[in-house]
Amino acid sequence: MKIFNYILTVVGVLAIFSSCEKLDFGNAALEAPPTVSVTVDTVFSKIEYAEQFLWGAYTSLPHGIPAANGDEANAQLIWDNLSCLTDVAHSFMTWGGCARFYYVGNYSAVTENHGGNVWNGALGTKYNLYVANGWKGIRQAYLFIENIDKVPDATEAYKKQLIAEAKMIIAVHYTEMYRHYGGLPWVDKAYTVADDTNLPRSTARETLDNIVALCDEAATDLPVTITDPNWDGRFTRVSALGLKARVLLFGASPLFNDDTPFHPGQASEELLVWHGAKDNSLWQDAADAAVELINVAEGAGYGLYNKSTKTGVDKYREDFRRAYYDRGNDEILISTRVTFRLANTIWGNKNIYFGMNSTPWGTGGPTNTFVEMFGMANGLPITDPASGYNPGFPERYQNRDPRLYETVVVHGDMYKGAPADLTNVDITGHANSAKSGYIMRKFWLDRNTATSLGSVVQYPYLRLPEVYLSAAEALNEVNSGPTAEAYSYVDKVRARVGLPGLQTGLSQAEFREAVLEERTKELGYEQVRWFDLVRWKREDRFTSAYSMLNLTKNNGVVSAEEVNTPTRFLQSNFSPKWYLSAFPTDEVNKGYGIVQNPGWEQ
Repeated sequence: MKIFNYILTVVGVLAIFSSCEKLDFGNAALEAPPTVSVTVDTVFSKIEYAEQFLWGAYTSLPHGIPAANGDEANAQLIWDNLSCLTDVAHSFMTWGGCARFYYVGNYSAVTENHGGNVWNGALGTKYNLYVANGWKGIRQAYLFIENIDKVPDATEAYKKQLIAEAKMIIAVHYTEMYRHYGGLPWVDKAYTVADDTNLPRSTARETLDNIVALCDEAATDLPVTITDPNWDGRFTRVSALGLKARVLLFGASPLFNDDTPFHPGQASEELLVWHGAKDNSLWQDAADAAVELINVAEGAGYGLYNKSTKTGVDKYREDFRRAYYDRGNDEILISTRVTFRLANTIWGNKNIYFGMNSTPWGTGGPTNTFVEMFGMANGLPITDPASGYNPGFPERYQNRDPRLYETVVVHGDMYKGAPADLTNVDITGHANSAKSGYIMRKFWLDRNTATSLGSVVQYPYLRLPEVYLSAAEALNEVNSGPTAEAYSYVDKVRARVGLPGLQTGLSQAEFREAVLEERTKELGYEQVRWFDLVRWKREDRFTSAYSMLNLTKNNGVVSAEEVNTPTRFLQSNFSPKWYLSAFPTDEVNKGYGIVQNPGWEQ
C-alpha cells in the first residue's frame, strides 16, 4: 500500500467519506469534548458543527513538549526533548529517543518504519511520518476546505477566513516536514481511493514555494488580530506572515541554498534536498518577509511582553517568563496546545505535558556549554575581561543575563520557595534531574501547584522575538554585513531583559554568530536551536564536546567540577546525512516515488 493511501485514508483523522458515511468530530474549541458520530451532511449543515471539525484539525498542530503517553504524535522521541540533540541540553533518560537512537548511532531509515513495538522505532525518532500528525492534519484541513461551501448559515467572508485557517494548518505541517526532510510529495486535496496517489517528491524549492504561497493566500483572508480572548490560538495574518518568514529563512540558509549539496546522492541530483545553486535572492525574500511581519505586527499592537510591575531583574525575569508561557500575550504569533489546563498532579494523564514527568528522569538536562552562552547583565560575554564574571561556584551565576534564570535552574537560585540545592534529590525529584548540574526550568517552572501545576498552558510555536532575530540574520546576509536596522532588531530583544545593545562594528561572520547565539538564549527549548544548527550545516557544534557540572556536597558545602557530558555518536562519527531525517525504508521500497534522503540509502 502506498504511503499516501496509508496516511491519507487510514491514519488520517477521518476515513474517506461520502454523504452517507460517518465520521468523528475533532476537538471542539481547541479542547477535547466527547466524540459525537454524525453524517457529513450534518457536519456541514451548521457553522457551529463545521467549526468543530476545523478545531479538530487545529489539535493536530505540532507541539514541542512531550504531551502524551503511548503511540501518539506528541510523544515523539519517547518523551525526550529535541534540544537534547544539540549543545543546549543532554538527556540522561536512558529509555528516551535521544539515548536509544541518536546518542549511540542506532538511528537509520529502518528505525522510521512503523510496526510492532513502537518503542523500537517510530515513536523514538524526532519526526516520524507515521506517528506525527502531519498528514492527518493536512487531510482534515483539505476535507474542510472542500466542504465548507455547503454550510448555509455563514457569511462568505467568514468562510474565507475559515478556509485561510485551514490553509495555515496545511502550511504549518508542511513547514515541519520540509525542515526534517526537504522536498515532499505535494498534496493539494483530500485524496480518495479512486485517485492516483503515486505522488513523487517535489523539489526542495517547489516545496518551499508552495508553503510560501499557502501563507500568502491565508494572510489575505485572515484578521490581523483576534479580539475575542475566547478565540485565542486561532490563526491571524501575523501568524501567516510569521510562518512565511520562518520557512523562507530556512530555505535561504546554506543547507539547501549553496553552491554544492550537503551530501551526494540521488535526492541531491534530483534537487530534492538542494536548490541546485546558491540563490542570494532568497535571503532578500527572507528579509522582506520578516520585516513585513514586523511592520504589520507592530502596527496592530503586537510587541514584546513588557507588563511586569516589578523592578530590576525581577521585572525582566517575569516579562521573559510570561512571554513564552502565558496564552493571549502580544508576542505569540502561533500558539498550539493539547489541553487547556495542566492537571494538579505531576503524573496527570496522557493529554497533559508528559514532559513534566520525564524531566526529573533526565531529559532536558541543560549543559554548562549552554549556560555559558548567557553573558552578564551588563551585556558583555563572560569571556570578556571587562565583564566582571567570577568563575567561582556559585559566584559564576551572579549578575547574569536574566533569561538564564528563567530557562535553567542554577544552584542557589530560588526554586520551590527556597535556594536551590541541586544535590538534594528531594528537591530535584530524581538523581538524573540535575545530573548536568542544572535543571530545565523553562515550561516547568517550579513543577508545583504554586507555579505550573493546574495552570492554563500553550506551546509558543512561533514568537515575535524569533522574527526580529530572523530579520537581523537575513539582513546581515543580504548586505554582506550588519546594518543599523539589523542591529536594531537584535537590540529590541535584548532590551526586553535589560541588556544593552550588541557590540557594534562586528563583521558579517561575527554578527551571524551573535544572532545565532541570541536565538539560542531567547528561544532555548523552543525547538529553534536544532534547525539553526542544521540549516547552517554546523558540523562543528555536533562534533564538539559539551560541558556539564558534577555537583557534590561535603560537610554541607556544595562544590562543582566541570566535566564533559557523555560522549555522543556524532562527536566522532559525524556525517552531513544527519542534517535531515530518513524516509522509512518500507515506503522507499514500494517504488512509487519516495527517493531516500542522501546518506540513508543503505
